[in-house]
Amino acid sequence: MKTSNYLFALLAAACLLASCTKARLKEDISPLAADKALSTATLNLTAIPGAPGDPNIKYFGRWNFGDTSQYTNYWGGGYLRVKFTGTTIKMKVGHPTHYFAKIDNGPWVSYLNASGTINLTPTPLSSGTHTISVAQGKDYDYLFNFQGFILDAGATTSAPSAATDLIEWIGDSITAGYTDAQANVSGYPWVCSELLGTEHTQIAYPGITLVSGYANEGSMEVQYFKQRNSSQANSPDWDFTRYTPKIIVINLGTNDNGKQVPDAQFQSSYIAFLANIRNKFPNAEIFVMRTFINVKTTPTLAAVNARIAAGDNKLHYINTDGWMTNADYTDGLHPSVSGNIKAANLLKPILEPYLTGVPASAVTFYQDVNYGGAASQPIPVGNYTLSQMAAKGIPNDWASSVKVPAGRTLIMYADDNFSGTSWTRTSDTPNFTTLSPNANDQVSSIKVQ
Repeated sequence: MKTSNYLFALLAAACLLASCTKARLKEDISPLAADKALSTATLNLTAIPGAPGDPNIKYFGRWNFGDTSQYTNYWGGGYLRVKFTGTTIKMKVGHPTHYFAKIDNGPWVSYLNASGTINLTPTPLSSGTHTISVAQGKDYDYLFNFQGFILDAGATTSAPSAATDLIEWIGDSITAGYTDAQANVSGYPWVCSELLGTEHTQIAYPGITLVSGYANEGSMEVQYFKQRNSSQANSPDWDFTRYTPKIIVINLGTNDNGKQVPDAQFQSSYIAFLANIRNKFPNAEIFVMRTFINVKTTPTLAAVNARIAAGDNKLHYINTDGWMTNADYTDGLHPSVSGNIKAANLLKPILEPYLTGVPASAVTFYQDVNYGGAASQPIPVGNYTLSQMAAKGIPNDWASSVKVPAGRTLIMYADDNFSGTSWTRTSDTPNFTTLSPNANDQVSSIKVQ
């Protein structure tokens, strides 16, 4: 009898604890605080396989975990991934928009203007364990209300593989894959990240400018620091402790040019924007791209140089001159699917060394003294003729400074094919005009040893 009473009391206490915990989790103590509460709650009431709170589901992007019945992402290109058993899987969503799903090594399949329950396996899969990834992206409509997966009876989930490194891409419609059928999934940021084997986020919105006060679509100098895109009113600030990108790539200025933002104001805002990002991510490698159509180039480069001069030695400028032709656009402004693939392949070798650790032993040239201006790709050990240098981002008679890691020897030659006057460097050299003879804008071939 005592045992029965004890069990009854124990069950009653457990029910009370579950009730209290459930009520607490439903409180909107703030979307970001709720995220942390969910991750540490003693009773995970949403850990049903495939439910939003299933700990095996991995989320990438700026997700709001404040509502336990649905998790929400407000930026295009947000995605999730999980492993599951069984032969079928469906997804419940709360907002009609475009979704893209990929199962195992299959293609991305589009579900356009889909809502409610979406059948992701109209043809059942083979029995076993599968991996599914789902992303969202629709021009101007970036709202992913994920309400869970529906699995076969008795099916289970498990944690999927996830890359260690993450790249964050900041931009406008060009970064968001605007006009392409699969939007963000087709964009060069997504394609490049996949080529590099990294996870990724796209903080991008069509029509957005860098500078505030010019576009109805808002400004990135404000919106980047928010949880939600500019179509969402009263967005809370983003909690930058949620994830840390290894690399950040920025492509802004096209809409500022269209809105006739003065160059001086654009430059000033860009300097402040870069400083504010650096404050959030002290160790990230930040790359600033020249716009594909070559607008706002001068103030963009000036902003980069100003930040480098201020001591930011993890900031880089990517000169995209000559990357794109008219054939690479859908409308003369937005890259086509093939144009995005082209841009991704051109970006890959520039970013890759910063993921693999090559920069620690690679040489980097700069267009201006004091490591200012455009930077070359990191140059590993090897011999480089004039044409090989150009392929690494070092035009003929272009370099004015160089960083040489400890243990490396750099031999620079005034002529192609390792001939003419030579200079040997074993350490960083901030100003080629100080060399004897003057090496500024004189280098035409090099050896890195």
